[in-house]
Amino acid sequence: MAILYFIFFTSLTLVTFLRVGGRMDRMFVKPIYAFLLGMAFIYGFMPWVKELRGIQSYPFYYSTDAKAMALMLSVMFCISGIGGYLAIGGFSTPSLPKVRSLTARERRRVLVLVGIPAMAAVLYLARTIASHDLADYMRDRIVIRRGLGPAVVLAFAAICYGAILVTNYLAEKKERGRSPALWRLITISATVLVIAVAFVAMGNRNFVFSLIAIILFASLSMFPGRLRKALMLLPVMLALALGFSAWAKIRTTLDSAGPSALSGQDPTELLVYGLNGAFGNSENLIWLAQHDYAWQPLWGETLFAAAVNPVPRAIWPDKPFGGGPAFRNMIYPGSYTLDGEKLTSYTTGLPTEGYMNFGMLGLILFGAVNGICLALIRNAYSRLRTVTPVGVVIYSFSIFMFSIGFLYMELLGGWSRYFITVLLLFAVSYLGNRPIRSRLVTA
Repeated sequence: MAILYFIFFTSLTLVTFLRVGGRMDRMFVKPIYAFLLGMAFIYGFMPWVKELRGIQSYPFYYSTDAKAMALMLSVMFCISGIGGYLAIGGFSTPSLPKVRSLTARERRRVLVLVGIPAMAAVLYLARTIASHDLADYMRDRIVIRRGLGPAVVLAFAAICYGAILVTNYLAEKKERGRSPALWRLITISATVLVIAVAFVAMGNRNFVFSLIAIILFASLSMFPGRLRKALMLLPVMLALALGFSAWAKIRTTLDSAGPSALSGQDPTELLVYGLNGAFGNSENLIWLAQHDYAWQPLWGETLFAAAVNPVPRAIWPDKPFGGGPAFRNMIYPGSYTLDGEKLTSYTTGLPTEGYMNFGMLGLILFGAVNGICLALIRNAYSRLRTVTPVGVVIYSFSIFMFSIGFLYMELLGGWSRYFITVLLLFAVSYLGNRPIRSRLVTA
């Protein structure tokens, strides 16, 4: 099977780079290429590496037929995504809007409406973590964070706030032909670093990947993104991935080995361990194919759960679970309950959610809808003439989610974060640079 995974990975990668050439900004214009790279990495490269290294996320036997079926499902999801994107005219090459920097008033509004609430949520969650032993928190963080859903969702907006700061800095530098004041660069760098460290400490290393990806996407709105320069970032990205993998290994062994778990650890093995924990979702499809007799379609239960997720569980105690807990209960029936302790969930990814809800037809429909959304977002953005860094980040965040993010995130959690964050950013974008005049109402 390893050779088939490798063929899938290399085919999508070669097609992408033959189309974009040495200009990475073409993925900003046609985000379907970012989708192809996401599929290549998560559903081609990762299962190939896991097959070579003999690594599995779940302790079950998988037949070659089950692996072949899962690969076929991945191919079908990819093709349906391309079909949906093509059906909405996504392969056209429109002119994208010009980017202008934020005015002082707009910067203040971004700070008040997005920055302060999001950073307050991050600090609130950090305080919650600090009140527990770190080993206890990492072992039971789902239960500890129960009831903190709104804060967790709002904290994700800090990622886009950091991306807006960086994008505005780049826009000002391009407009003026010189870098803004050094103190602003230091302040922006410190803010982004605080956001990244906070999410790593909370056990959400994938959020840091999201932050980096959104910033890179946003930078492509102003710069060509030459491939040779992009490759210069590869050592940095590998170092970050290795660091996150080391932390993932430590935090899962805090109550036993702790940092000593890294002693004598092969760097390659450690890197694969971390990447599998973050992007090893392809095995979900293999498990479903191997155990097709042991589960029944959910018929939209996780879609309904994602739709009603904004309702606090304090108001609706029996609110349905998302795809992660539902999938865990498929593997280990009854293991995820509201009154349980030391709960762990699994990240599903959109192909898994489509298949576990409606079978093969669901997987195809989910892929097509994802491609349609990706094209609609690009088409809507291309109709604008001028945008600020807020608009750039809304677009960058959106194409990241529909090209990569939803491929590995649970639908419920991913959609909630996306919806709330974009809602905040749209509020800022709607206000723009217009003064808000108060109206005096006389009796």
